[in-house]
Amino acid sequence: MSASDVAPAPASYPARESVNPARLRPRPWWVLGAALGVAALTSLSVGSVRVPLLGLAGSVLGALGVETGHRLEAVQEAVLLSIRLPRVVLGVMVGAVLATCGAALQALFRNPLVEPGLLGTSGGAALGAVLAIILDLSIDSRLGAFRLLAVPGMAFMGALGATLLAQRLGTGGGRSETTRVLLAGVAVTAGAGAGIGLLTHIATDAQLRTITFWTWGSLSGSSWSVVGAAAAPLLVALALLLREARSLNLLLLGEREAWHLGVDVERLKRRLILAGALGVGAAVSASGVIGFVGLMVPALLRLGMGPDHRRLMGASALLGAALLVVADTLTRTLAAPVELPVGALTSALGVPVFIVLLARSKGTL
Repeated sequence: MSASDVAPAPASYPARESVNPARLRPRPWWVLGAALGVAALTSLSVGSVRVPLLGLAGSVLGALGVETGHRLEAVQEAVLLSIRLPRVVLGVMVGAVLATCGAALQALFRNPLVEPGLLGTSGGAALGAVLAIILDLSIDSRLGAFRLLAVPGMAFMGALGATLLAQRLGTGGGRSETTRVLLAGVAVTAGAGAGIGLLTHIATDAQLRTITFWTWGSLSGSSWSVVGAAAAPLLVALALLLREARSLNLLLLGEREAWHLGVDVERLKRRLILAGALGVGAAVSASGVIGFVGLMVPALLRLGMGPDHRRLMGASALLGAALLVVADTLTRTLAAPVELPVGALTSALGVPVFIVLLARSKGTL
């Protein structure tokens, strides 16, 4: 039988196209973005002063110069615009940066149990803040009106100094070894903890309460001035980390393989560590030490999304922001009018996650 004798396929039965099941699933960006939106609106509306959602939108637009005819009462509007809104904005930025730093460092060390605090960054920031609190009277006499910048500034300098020290101690022969940097970070963190312990013995009762804020973390000190001071370093650090997603994917193959594929591994390490120091230092200077966000978020997302950092980094930023906003809402409503430290809640959530991840890494689960 010749080819001409074969009847063509009927036009009414086109060739069947294969359907990619991934296209039928909701993209994580939409899901995580919606979760962040719900968390932010809930945080703005609940509390000792209830804020209706319709009036909330009207007051926010009114503050931007757009009148809708729906405004809150004076007390509600003051609470929303002066207290809750800057608190939510700061929580979004801090949570996004901490989670993204954690994702980058876990890729750098190729270990899902790494978080920014292990490099000494958080410990150095806390030590700088505590030192500024103890020297409050001396700082007040020398800085005057600028004394409000002393604690955040010292926290940032402590974070940067501790990270640079850990990197220096972990560098040998012109090359930084990730294992040595990690061990040096643990040593720097222990040293910072010892310094904080010694300083608390000479602190007054009022200073001890302030030190508790920095060592456990809280968003209760949020204001538009704090948001304005922290926004630039936080957003710059976030942008620097997100742009390294492709290089982090190549680094997962191994340092030698990444070098052969065009990645300057040593420069990449320095960029990641310094960007992490900038982000974590700014976060700690604005909200104190908030642990386990950088560990939980990227590790859990990696289990569900895989190791592709082009998706993982952005998803970590969204989920980290949502997690911190939810945690902050719980800390100020669970035991109202007493406010719990948000770092204590994130640590309580992070410890079981850490145990599960450790067990999985040993193959026991």
